[in-house]
Amino acid sequence: MKNKQTRPREGPPFVFTFVWLFYLVFPLHTILQQPIGEMAVDFILILVFTASYIVSFRYYKGRFALIIVQLLIVAVFSLRYHVNFLYMAFYPSPVIGTLPSVKRMLLAMGGMLLLFGSVFLYYDIFNDSDQLLSLLPAMLVMLLMPVAMRFGWKSRELRGKLTLANEEIARLSKNEERQRISRDLHDTLGHTLSLITLKSELAERLIVKNPERAAKEVRDIQATSRAALNQVRELVSGMNAVTVRDEIDHAKQILAAAGIVLETKGDFGKPAVSSVIDNILGMCLREAVTNVVKHSRAETCTVELAEEPGRMLLSVSDNGIGNASAAGEDRTGCNGIKGMSDRLKLVEGELQFAQDGGRGGTRLTFIVPLVAKSIVKEGT
Repeated sequence: MKNKQTRPREGPPFVFTFVWLFYLVFPLHTILQQPIGEMAVDFILILVFTASYIVSFRYYKGRFALIIVQLLIVAVFSLRYHVNFLYMAFYPSPVIGTLPSVKRMLLAMGGMLLLFGSVFLYYDIFNDSDQLLSLLPAMLVMLLMPVAMRFGWKSRELRGKLTLANEEIARLSKNEERQRISRDLHDTLGHTLSLITLKSELAERLIVKNPERAAKEVRDIQATSRAALNQVRELVSGMNAVTVRDEIDHAKQILAAAGIVLETKGDFGKPAVSSVIDNILGMCLREAVTNVVKHSRAETCTVELAEEPGRMLLSVSDNGIGNASAAGEDRTGCNGIKGMSDRLKLVEGELQFAQDGGRGGTRLTFIVPLVAKSIVKEGT
């Protein structure tokens, strides 16, 4: 089955093949009025035309040759019967746009132009203004259709590559985070656990010979384990303690990798009023930027920090396709928005979601009060 190449993804939907065959009733009506001999030959040509059209949609190999066959059959009917048979060129026109080579696509379009020119000269269409005005729009559509198909195919291909790139970025980010956690755990706890192991073995040997020394070693083990516990707490706290300033730097890297330009507005060098607020806003910013990379297909992302009387606002907006699913009543359950809302509630903040219907894109605004009742002590 090596020679059999099924229709590639960039080709038009296969169902179109049969939908448009209905319009062959018009040339068939003319053919049925011809003598038996000519009718038989014409029916064979129609069958060859239909088969080549279907196969050119369905199979990749030999598509260019099948398009040429269709154009030749259109030329035979047009020159034998009537200029209106040129409308049959609508069948190979969209298939030309799916040719893998630009050179072959241009050659096929050149063949279509040659067909149009030959028929126009044969019927002297240029001197018949009514016929010319009738045919010219259709000719332009048939010539532009391959270009439109080509651009559509390239656009789908680029969107697919962008999706794969975003998935790869997310995967690499997760792997890097796992490796960082692994390094921190090894560097932080490796020496401490080794020390606890050595002291416990020593205490086991001394428990009979020197009970006082063994008891001292056990106390050392307890102190070392408490220190290790504190180290773990510090490590976990360090993993979660993100800041808006740090996340801006991280956003520059991940957005640049996705081909998205980052624009910032506001003073991000100024420390936040509270480390808790800074941490929560940093986590929300990370989630929002991740959503932009994964879902927006945007070209630019704008992060803006502003202060108003009694509150601080951090907004993340993009010029992408928006998120229709998040615009409804249950938007808090989409794309991590619920998680961001829950974080903001810890400091009596709120999340505002908006979509720009005119230019597209999504805008998330995180609002936190500068004095939060829920924060009694720093870090609690």
